[in-house]
Amino acid sequence: MSRLRLFFSIALCSALLALSLSPPLFAQRMLTVIHTNDLHSHCLGFSPNLDYSPLETGNDQTVGGFARIATVIKSERSKRKNPVLVLDAGDFLMGSLFHMLSREESFELRLLGQMGYDAVTLGNHEFDLKPDGLARIITSATEKGNPPQIVFSNAVFSDTSSEDDSLEKIFARGLVKPYTVVEKQGLRIGIFGILGKRAAQVSPFAAPLKFRDPAATAKEMVKTLREQEKVDLVVCLSHCGLAAGKEASEDEELVAAVPGIDIVVGGHTHTRLDKPIVKDGTIIVQAGSYGRYVGILDVSLEHNRPRVADYRLVTIDDSIPGDPGIQAAIEFFVPLIEERVLKAHNLGFWQAIARTSFDLKIGEKETNLGNLIADSIRWYINKDIKDGSSPKVVCAMESLGLIRAPLAKGKSGNLAVCDVFNTIPLGIGADNTMGYPLVSFYLYGSEIKKSLEVLTSIYPIKGSDYYLHVSGVRLKYNANRMIFDRVTDI
Repeated sequence: MSRLRLFFSIALCSALLALSLSPPLFAQRMLTVIHTNDLHSHCLGFSPNLDYSPLETGNDQTVGGFARIATVIKSERSKRKNPVLVLDAGDFLMGSLFHMLSREESFELRLLGQMGYDAVTLGNHEFDLKPDGLARIITSATEKGNPPQIVFSNAVFSDTSSEDDSLEKIFARGLVKPYTVVEKQGLRIGIFGILGKRAAQVSPFAAPLKFRDPAATAKEMVKTLREQEKVDLVVCLSHCGLAAGKEASEDEELVAAVPGIDIVVGGHTHTRLDKPIVKDGTIIVQAGSYGRYVGILDVSLEHNRPRVADYRLVTIDDSIPGDPGIQAAIEFFVPLIEERVLKAHNLGFWQAIARTSFDLKIGEKETNLGNLIADSIRWYINKDIKDGSSPKVVCAMESLGLIRAPLAKGKSGNLAVCDVFNTIPLGIGADNTMGYPLVSFYLYGSEIKKSLEVLTSIYPIKGSDYYLHVSGVRLKYNANRMIFDRVTDI
């Protein structure tokens, strides 16, 4: 053998040996993303909460519940040797009696930490208790538990008002970061969170804090994560949303405008996606709402670009035994709610205050539950008005968008305080107490007509949130007349 041939033989053997001892240059790697969104403080399974028995299976029809979700997270993690991320796309607050003590106890964030979430973002409802309320929530979670990392990148704090200063300090302390980098098994994953334009429009209590354009913000985050942090993968926790109309589907608009996002874990629109949307190489997922589903996304990484290897939505129902530790934590919180919130009203968390032989439903338009709530508002205000002490309220209105949960008759037909609260749980008053205040005022006939035109003209265009349930008034309208002039008789 010539010296030249010997040299090439040794070089070839050395190269083959080196390749055998190191991972392939473009080895296929796997990543699993477990995701939820819009949990809305639904720590318990529903409906009704009274029927929920998470430590037993096969004996109720309820869905959801943090204890069951925790079981799914543990189970899916145990099945895999590859990295697993657990993420939530916002609106983890506001929707049940548990949020009534969120500023003092922050039950939801503490539970998400115990359940093993890696990162969460803020949705519009996290701002329902104003910037200072959110600051208190995050502070409570940090002092009393080990919450997941909160990522949020498009907040703009006011230079002229001090009303968002406490929240700005929380951001400055790093309790909320614009992004985080998680390293698992040598894989660097950059995660950032944003609030969409439409979600920002329904965040009035966030003022004076404002929100930057989500696409412009996302471009900056991708650039930072790719060029400075040298991440292998970029994940966006997006509280923007999806919709049937292309122009209204913000998550799809986002990925079209911002190259470099690998995965979008979405929220806000409560969309149940049975399979991911793949647009311009970006994978978009969303898992309904209220913890009724958990998404399990397995991706293979080839040349550091993700491809969907498998996806499924797990229905969180009675077939899943709840995690005893998480359920014990939830049950520990109930007496605190009773003592600090319900006792003053002579109520108990599990107390049955009514019975029904049929379901009280919510839908896309008029419902029996909506009519009951509108009638209840008028009755409640009038019941304590003595003759001549004040004018009686003759008309009440409630928009369908504020009615958040139905009331199912369940096994017993009993309606408990915890279930009834879930129907209209949102809001904050001028006195900083929880719940929207009831407001009465005088209207001219022409103003009543304008109000009812919301039902005839805005609801058909904008959707079910704008459907008005009314009490004490009947109307006739002609849907073929000019917009805002369709009511013909009241």
